[in-house]
Amino acid sequence: MRVETELIGGVGNVPAPALPGVPIARRRDRLDWFAVSVLALFGLLSLSVVALDLWQVVVHGRVWTGTDGEYAVDQLQYLAWIRDTANHGLASNLFVLHPTPAVYFQPAIMISGGLTALGVAPWLSLLLWKPVAVVTCFLAVRAYVGRSLAPGWPRRTALVLALFFGSFSSVWGEVNVVGDLSPVFLTWGYVFGVMALAAMVAALVAYGDARVRGRRLWLPGLLGAVASALHPWNGEVLIALIVVGEAVLLLGAWLRREPAGPYGRRIGREDRLVRREPLVRLLHGIPRKRWVALAVAVGGTALPLIYLAVLVKADMSWNLAQRASKHSFPLWSLTIAIAPLLVPALVAYRRPPATFLAAATRAWPVTAFGIFLASGTGLGATPLHAFQGITVPLAVLAVEGVQMLGWRRLRRPMLIGTVLVAVFTIPATYYEINEARINIAPTPNGSDFITRGERDALDYLARDRDAGGVLTKYHLGDVVPGFTGRRTYVGDCLWSEPDCPGRAVKTGWLFGGQATPAAAQSFVLSTGARFVLADCSTTADMRKLLGPIVRSEHRFGCAAVYTLKAAPPPTGALAQSPPHAALRASGRQQRRVQHA
Repeated sequence: MRVETELIGGVGNVPAPALPGVPIARRRDRLDWFAVSVLALFGLLSLSVVALDLWQVVVHGRVWTGTDGEYAVDQLQYLAWIRDTANHGLASNLFVLHPTPAVYFQPAIMISGGLTALGVAPWLSLLLWKPVAVVTCFLAVRAYVGRSLAPGWPRRTALVLALFFGSFSSVWGEVNVVGDLSPVFLTWGYVFGVMALAAMVAALVAYGDARVRGRRLWLPGLLGAVASALHPWNGEVLIALIVVGEAVLLLGAWLRREPAGPYGRRIGREDRLVRREPLVRLLHGIPRKRWVALAVAVGGTALPLIYLAVLVKADMSWNLAQRASKHSFPLWSLTIAIAPLLVPALVAYRRPPATFLAAATRAWPVTAFGIFLASGTGLGATPLHAFQGITVPLAVLAVEGVQMLGWRRLRRPMLIGTVLVAVFTIPATYYEINEARINIAPTPNGSDFITRGERDALDYLARDRDAGGVLTKYHLGDVVPGFTGRRTYVGDCLWSEPDCPGRAVKTGWLFGGQATPAAAQSFVLSTGARFVLADCSTTADMRKLLGPIVRSEHRFGCAAVYTLKAAPPPTGALAQSPPHAALRASGRQQRRVQHA
């Protein structure tokens, strides 16, 4: 292999990109006690929400829906995809009663769907990905900091900050922690995002190795494809980092006027045009295998993104979901949140990058800000996703910056460093765990825990052989697809479109006893539902209200299922609607739909 070296220390901070490659024997990078401890801590923290859920089950006898996160709506969406994939091979939108095609493919969902088809509960087939996500993320981040920093305290510090960093900020006028920035927070239910981050980071490391060694050129493209398929935002960032990283190195070589630097061979004398244009000469001198590595990495990463772009254009449910997910987030809140890493990281930009990974590391924060701003416009959605994993490059750059500032001249530098790392990891992590405890606490209209009667009613709907969708209140509608495989009138507001809040209001009106029998029957028939599921908070006499259109009634304690005599097609076209995004940002959820 080749080693591209930076001169640090007595010669100053000047990069030496033209040094020849030095063949060395690769040493096996074994996990030491510190790395094992960090992995164990990462794994334990990833189980925080599961532990809080199990506490409710064991101590208070709650009925848990199997969600693993602060915001059950997202995990219940995954469970719906898994259940539908188990039944049909691909996933459709089960959060509307209109027929929708099964067109969504996601590799991890496909595997979980296969397990569910074999008899594993959907929630368990989803939860099984957590150890995979934790271990792959840890190994990828460790490899990244290992390629970027010297052994010892620099790597250890960067590893801890990359995985556990958290800082307080002002979000919508409240002191809070932006959970999306923390890998620990992402392990609470967003295992696909964590695995995508791991694949993305591993792809950057693999690409840096492949372009130098000319071997395993296929690996970055494969890892990039996995990242894009699991979480497309990571694929977008990866493509941008590869392209920008190469451009930065090329520009640096051109500014130094190096005729045969890190980009390889010299140009023949007969090529006069190339001799007159240094930039063209550098481009012409790039080895063919490096062009192949670039094309494979970008092309492999782009393939799932192309598929998803076509899906959004061709499928109405996906088109409406993208529109519903559009929202904004204050940039200054993010800037404050990452400031403790960003400030020392800026110092590292004084040192020009000598390797691809160094260039990509410097490009990553800038790229994240760029994608964030673009996502806040009509070009994209969910801008916070652009910053997932941002602690990885910032941790590396912050450690570099602190080294360049000569922090060892301080008295007791190791003690000061340890205290600072503790300050920017422990308080925010504790705060996030406490917020999770509050957010998952059982509530009358929550989806994390339901009553035994509601569980028995869902079990009945899962067993009943009559086809048809379910009309129920919003919070229970979230649960219906993943537990029964049936469609629901209202549930996840990214998918129950158009006018998800309006649907929630209508179901509240129906089950809250405010409707007249004639109006209730007309509304229920217009939805096209086959079953009406009354939850334990229903105050209306549904049998009396629905009267002549009910074929049978099955009671399960405080819950009941009403099978209708006829289920006509739902009325009204599936039209576009204004955005109704439920923001998950800032460690709190907008619950206006649930309280509608």
